[in-house]
Order: sequence, then C-alpha cells, then structure tokens
Amino acid sequence: MSAVVVFAFAVQDGLLPVPGAAPFDVLARQLARTLVARLNVTGDRGLRFFPFLGPVDGQRDFLRMRELLDPHVLGELHKQGEVDLLVDGLLLPGLLHWRLIDGRSLELRTEAKVPFDPRRPLDVLPRLEFEVGDVLGWNARPLPPSGIAGEALGWLLVLRDELLRREAKAVAASPDPLRAARRCVELAPGDAEVRQVVLEFAVQMLRQGESRAGLANVLAVLLPACPDDADVLERLGALLFAAGDEATAATALARAATLAPERTELVERASAQLFRAGRFEEVRTVVDGARRRGVASASALAQCAAACDRLGDDAARAVLVGELVGMSELPVPVARLVVSFLLEDEQAALARTIVQRALGKDPQHAVLHFELGRACLLLDDGGGAMVALQRALELGLQPVLAGQARRFLRLASVPGLWHGTQSVEKAIAAADLVAALASARSLVRRAGSAAEAWFLLGVVAHKMGQERRAELALRRAVRRDESFAEAHNRLGILLVAVGRLEQGLPHLQRAHRLAPNDPSPLLHLAQAMAMRGQREDAEAYVAAAARLGADPQLVAAVRREFLAEQS
Repeated sequence: MSAVVVFAFAVQDGLLPVPGAAPFDVLARQLARTLVARLNVTGDRGLRFFPFLGPVDGQRDFLRMRELLDPHVLGELHKQGEVDLLVDGLLLPGLLHWRLIDGRSLELRTEAKVPFDPRRPLDVLPRLEFEVGDVLGWNARPLPPSGIAGEALGWLLVLRDELLRREAKAVAASPDPLRAARRCVELAPGDAEVRQVVLEFAVQMLRQGESRAGLANVLAVLLPACPDDADVLERLGALLFAAGDEATAATALARAATLAPERTELVERASAQLFRAGRFEEVRTVVDGARRRGVASASALAQCAAACDRLGDDAARAVLVGELVGMSELPVPVARLVVSFLLEDEQAALARTIVQRALGKDPQHAVLHFELGRACLLLDDGGGAMVALQRALELGLQPVLAGQARRFLRLASVPGLWHGTQSVEKAIAAADLVAALASARSLVRRAGSAAEAWFLLGVVAHKMGQERRAELALRRAVRRDESFAEAHNRLGILLVAVGRLEQGLPHLQRAHRLAPNDPSPLLHLAQAMAMRGQREDAEAYVAAAARLGADPQLVAAVRREFLAEQS
C-alpha cells in the first residue's frame, strides 16, 4: 500500500475574502482533505491528511501556514513512518502552487502553479489526483467534479471545516455553531453531499450536547427533500428524535418503514413513535404494509390494535387480537395488552389462558398477576382472584393499579359481590338510576357486610338527589372499611355540597391520605379551601391535582368557579 501524506495548504498573506466563497483558511484545509477523500474513495489507499494543529492563544486550534515549508521540515512533522509521497500547496492570488515531494529522499518530484478560483475551488482537484496517481503508478481516472457549486459549495466546505474542528477537538470558529448547517440546507437541501455532512455534524453536536432545538430545526428541513431511501430516512429520524423533535422523527421513520416493511425493528419503532404522537391512522398504515407481506411482528400488531382501540374501531381491533391470539409465542408486553382487550370483550377464559402462559415466562411480573386476578373475578373464581391480586400487590404496582387491586380484593372477598357491583355500575353508565338503585339494594341485602355494597348504594342515592340516604349509606361504608378512600371522598363531597363544610373536610383529607395519587380528593379539597377563604391552600391543591393528571377541563372549572370569584 502506498503511503501519502497531504498537508493542509498554506495561504499567502493579504488574500482578501471572495464573496460567495469559503474563507481561504477553510479552503486550505478542505482542499487537502477532499483530495485525500477522493483518492481513498475506492478504499483505504494509504493517504492521510495532516491539518497542522497546535496551541493558539492557549487553545487547541489550526495553525495557519503562510508559506511553503522546507521539505525536511515536512518530513519531520508527519510522524507516519516511511511514506512514498508528501503533498502540499500554497494559495496565491488566482493561483494554487502545489508540490509533490518524495517521502524518503524529500526531493521535489514535481510542482506547478495552476489557476485557482475560490468560487470554484474543487476544479483543481482532478489535476492533482492525476499527478499523484501518475507518480505512484496508479491507473485510476480522476473522479468527476462535485455536483454542488456556487455559494452552496462554499457553505458546505465551511460546514466540513466545522466538522473537522469538532473531530479534532479544536476551538469553534463561530459563536453560532449551526450557521453553516442552516445555510447549507437553505441553499441545497436535496444535495446528497450536503445531507451527509449535515447528518455527520448532527452526530457530533448531539454527542457534545449542544443546541438540540436549533439542530432539530435544521434537520427538519432535510426531510421533504430526502430521497426514498429507508436507511437515510431511518438515520435522519433517529437524529431528529435525539434532537427532541419527536413529531418529525416519527414522520421520517414512517416513510422509512413504509419503504422497508420487512425490517421488523424499524416497523415497530416507527409505529411506537407514531402512537406516542397520537397519529393512530398512520400506525395502521405502517403496520398494514408489513401485514400485507406477512412479516408483521407481534409487537407491531399489538401497537396497531392499540391504535384501532384509540380510533374506536372495535372490529379492526378484534381482528388484530385474533391474529395475536393465534400466535404461539407472545412477548410479555404484548400478552398483557391482548389480555386487557380480551377482558374488555368479556373473553375471560381465553384471557386467563394467555396470562398464565405469559406468567410462565415472567412469574415476577406484577401487572400480569393483576390481570390474572381480573380474569378470575370475571370467571367467579374469587379464591384465584385473591391469590393473584395479593401477589400483584406484593410484587409492587403503580399507585393507580394498586388502588384498583385493593378494590378488586375487597370485591373478591365476598361471593357475588363482584357481579353485583358490575350490575350497579352498568346501570349507572346507562343512566338508568332506577335500575341502579334496585341493583344496589339487592346487593346490600346479599352482601351487606361489604363496604363496597353500601358505597354503591350511597353513590346511586347521591346521584338521585337523596342526600340523607346517601350519607347514611356512605357512613356505613366507611365504618365497615375505614381505609376505603373512595367512600371517604364521596362522603366528603356530599357533606361539603350541602353546606356542612367542617364535617366534610376531614373525610376529604382522609381520602387524600389513603389515595395520595388520586386527583379527585385534591380537587374537592381545593373547593373546600376556597369556600373557607383559604385561597393559597386551594391553589396548592389544584396545582397538585393537575400534576397528577386531573382532567384539564375539571381543573379549569374549579379555578373558574371557586378561585376566580375569590379574587
């Protein structure tokens, strides 16, 4: 392998900047570096670039050579061992003076002065490539000139130089690190060289944690002009995501996945990002492309089923769930989603089979035990439900699920209580309060020892405007289970609403202590504090409820009705 060292060119003093061209110090480095890249384009042919780095005013920077160095000095500098050829040059007014020096004897092999226009700087490279190849005995023809020209080429060379600075850990040349990248994408967003250098520059910036928002804006300009190339689009999407623009990243990945539906991981990632962005129809489009080819993974199908669920397309969701059920192996997260859909469709027996199979793979998965408990409840297996739910709580559930698990445990502890509560809740959902009241009374007769039965009776009576009966039922509920947060909350709401603020407040406070992650007691505590004239406390409770994910409309209503009137 021939060894060649190409030094950054020198720049004669007094050269004035040329409008529309890169600065001469940039040209001095980038011409030499581009020559190395072009000669190495078919593989590493042993050419190396030497940029003259050193301390400048106490910082690592490029040294500016003002004249050609003695060949013996060049021989001492490169530290590359034995080399065949040294290449350097000097930029002069309208000329490039270049030299080829024997790497061993350090004698001049050839030199020339050729016309040089800084606005067309790459025009000199074919001659240099030919001369180097001729000295080394290469037969390869010089590469054709770059397709980019004019001001866009000037900015591209500046951007390449900024990238070189970052790779060399040299001081930045400009206080605006994205200026060159912005100009490049403004002038030539569809150029392949521009795109490649911008993406490489983005990688360096992200590694160094700089200007993420500005970088995302630059990268977004590339997307409309990006070719239909899955690899390029995937890389652009990954960089957009890393820069914080998840929406545009999802668009790029969706295009990539549509072009390459056989790439399972790409389809899964694209559909997941689209789902997080709320673009459910696009999830279906991406996954359907893989389904038509028979290569959709379980994770992609599950993501599509979730998208159909959000779109309210129950029929499409059912078809996808059927495909997933027919698969021999389901990843645990997919199994959990399938089970939740099956339980919603009242296919409890099939759900239990799938969740038990998943627990065989991951017996410590708390949510799977929770779902097993739900399935057992629907199948009237109270004992199995209690074992599964207790295990889920022992393994640790998120606060919302933990509250549900404790409620399901209460329902599983009394035979018939689960189905009785379902009858009441279905009647309430259908706005049939007469049927709901009848079901609640029947439930109290059959399971009067359970706090849940009295709680539901209190809820229905309250909805019917029977405050006294509601209060009596709710008080029975909290006597039977002092830790019943929902009953304390409902009782507190009722008492505050009828003007018994000081009696209702302790129940709301108790509900909050029992369920600190439930925003409902906080909103009602805010109302109570506002009624007491304690505006700061009311504001604090509203803010806490908002942080916990309370419905924004409810938060706004509380602020409007209880806080605004206090101002």
